[in-house]
Amino acid sequence: MVYDPDRKCLKCYKRQGFIFYCEDCGGTFCNDCIVSEKTDCTYCSNCSHISVGSKCEKCGNVNHLSATKKIRKCPMCSSTKLKDVKKKIGGLTNEFIDTVNRIYNGLNHIKGFADNYSDIVNLAKQLRRERFGLYPNIETNLLHIQNQFFEITQRATELLDKVYQQIHQDSQLLSFNQNLTINKLPHIDKTLKMINTHVISYSNIINDFLEKPRLELSEIGEKLTELKDYSLQFDEASDKFEPELLELKIAVFPNMKITFPKDRKRTGILYVTNKQLYFLPYFKFIFRFRGKVKAIPISMIRDVETKSSKIFGSQLLINIPDKNQIKIKCSDAVVDRLNFTFGILFNENEGYVITDPYMMEEYRSSLNYSLLQEKVERRIKDLKQIPFTKTIPLQQFRQNDDTRRFLVQESEDVKNLKIELRAAKDTLRELIKAFNDRSITPEVYFSRREKTKHRILTLEDELKDAQRSSMGFSRLRDFVNHYTGTYTDGQPRR
Repeated sequence: MVYDPDRKCLKCYKRQGFIFYCEDCGGTFCNDCIVSEKTDCTYCSNCSHISVGSKCEKCGNVNHLSATKKIRKCPMCSSTKLKDVKKKIGGLTNEFIDTVNRIYNGLNHIKGFADNYSDIVNLAKQLRRERFGLYPNIETNLLHIQNQFFEITQRATELLDKVYQQIHQDSQLLSFNQNLTINKLPHIDKTLKMINTHVISYSNIINDFLEKPRLELSEIGEKLTELKDYSLQFDEASDKFEPELLELKIAVFPNMKITFPKDRKRTGILYVTNKQLYFLPYFKFIFRFRGKVKAIPISMIRDVETKSSKIFGSQLLINIPDKNQIKIKCSDAVVDRLNFTFGILFNENEGYVITDPYMMEEYRSSLNYSLLQEKVERRIKDLKQIPFTKTIPLQQFRQNDDTRRFLVQESEDVKNLKIELRAAKDTLRELIKAFNDRSITPEVYFSRREKTKHRILTLEDELKDAQRSSMGFSRLRDFVNHYTGTYTDGQPRR
């Protein structure tokens, strides 16, 4: 860093060789004017960093160990964000690059959701192969999430173009290919904060887009976890019984006390399929022993009723032919689950038992966001180059003769319309590719295609009008400047 005549403290007004810069108020202060206070802090056992407050400033871990540290504070605004001016100026390039790279955070939200979706689909396929027939809405909800995800990637792409446009305008105010002085720091710091605000907003908006499908996916995950638990319990009893090939496994209820007609009360596990009830009793005498499985066809069950009393608790009575009853003693919560399960088995039109256990095999295990990823990478690469692009001075384009070349400059409206038009055409191409890959339904494809085509036509008309008006204004300005002897920058002609 070259000699800077502005290296003086804003409090004592002395010129110092070592100056601190406050990132909040933009002031510069010497070491003698900086306030140092002994502050109660916390120590992070994860990264060994001492932070103000209970949360680690580096890794985000919640700290429980107390510590003390001398904290430097700004004498003007009491901020702790103080940096050596030399390090601050030397780190501006990396700070800008790190800020632009954080655009990936929005993409990481989408990537994390897609990975979670893949795990859910793979688990669902595994359970359907094991012929678990409960919760057919898993398939329909996953298909709905696929369509939602495609819509989200389209909206994220359109939002990326708008964010890129804002960051592009702000980045043009930066220039890191020349010597930087202290008096430029507040302006550069403000610009970097504006860029960081756009980046954070992009990430937060995408996170909001994913909130509803993430909740739906979580509900599907809970149902699959329940079915996975049932699967493990069916596997444990595979040496005692095995459901028939056409049977669909429904649920498992452990620790059930069941009394069959002309038999005493026994404790065991109740396995439910869409065809039969299997009861596996077990006995405890030093070790646990399992008895012989009893099977009751669902077709034998006439009806189910609930009986409750303060002394004996809740009971579920299953009526079978010859006026016999199977009595199940359990908690109120289990009685409700059993009533729900039997209601499903007696009324299959309720939509809780699948009709095609192989439907999941047609579902893709991954969600496609490659086009958005490519666009994010391309946009980040372009933005990183802006502060390092050498600007060509206007004098280089001046002509020495009277036949000066009239250059038409595009207005901001024309530039913005061109960006929006390119984004709309990209959206149309992505729609066609997604439809060809069968990642969206025909209904979504045709509705989105018509809207996108209409928007492209509208933007093309607006762009033509804007170009005509911009061209007329630029030509008139150039003619006026030519005959009045001045340029657009106000400099006289030679």
